[in-house]
Amino acid sequence: MYGIPEQRCTGNSCGYGDSHVFRFCAAVALLVAAFSLFGSLFAFGGSNAVNSWACYYGSEDRTDKLSGFDLLIVAPNGQDPVPLRAKGRKVLVYVSLGEVAANSPYYEEAKSLGLLVRHNDNWDSWVVDVRRPQWQELLFTRIIPDALAAGYDGLFFDTLDSPINMQRRDPDTYKGTERACVDLVRSIRKRFPKLLLCQNRGFEIISRTAPYLNYLLIEGLSSSMDIATSTRSDVPQAARDFLIAKAKAALKANPKLVVLTLDYVPAGDKLETDKAYKFSRKLGFVPYVSTPALNEVFIHAVAE
Repeated sequence: MYGIPEQRCTGNSCGYGDSHVFRFCAAVALLVAAFSLFGSLFAFGGSNAVNSWACYYGSEDRTDKLSGFDLLIVAPNGQDPVPLRAKGRKVLVYVSLGEVAANSPYYEEAKSLGLLVRHNDNWDSWVVDVRRPQWQELLFTRIIPDALAAGYDGLFFDTLDSPINMQRRDPDTYKGTERACVDLVRSIRKRFPKLLLCQNRGFEIISRTAPYLNYLLIEGLSSSMDIATSTRSDVPQAARDFLIAKAKAALKANPKLVVLTLDYVPAGDKLETDKAYKFSRKLGFVPYVSTPALNEVFIHAVAE
């Protein structure tokens, strides 16, 4: 806890007897605390600025294509990050903070600990109770270290929306879930001060987690696709306005934050791809366009 440290000196030179000296000491202590807090939040240092990025969850080696991007998000046990990092590219690895997939190596342990609260039919995964210390221990002792083992620059957080949605659906049973999500992101920053961190969505908490992040990802800013039918559609204006407002709130909380966008367009649809890129760049965001499977690398020559 930050605050004025206990007075350990004797005499008026450092004691409470001299109010002016005390006020000076208190001011210094508060400044030290502030700088300490600032340092803990932004210890990762360096520049997180990027002009291009890509998301690739495939397992085939796509080093040649991916090396043309500044920032990459890849799946654990997927694309080898080493040759990309050797070329000076930043590589983040996917980590699910709010769900456990049914085929995950951590599923049985999470189940035995009673952490699973609702099945996600879309992805055959289970929403976890992020408030439980057992989940946090599993993340910090197994899931995150295992994900980082191959050598990455940072973490890409996904599925925080899922437990947050549980609190929205049943606020009495899942009270405190939002706060637990914020605490979790803060704890990851504290535990891994030099890693680059990116959060996907989680807009209910983004103003509170932004100070601990390098990147925010917005999926479906202007274009989306139905997974079952592969049908593309424009994101409604009201939804776009909401996403832009949340991004601006995050940037207000952390002006150094870089906003990434991921829009879904059928492969080969250059017109819609161009529109998605231009819309994102006009807002000062960094775009990428792919298909929902995210198992291929698309290099788009967008007309300016």
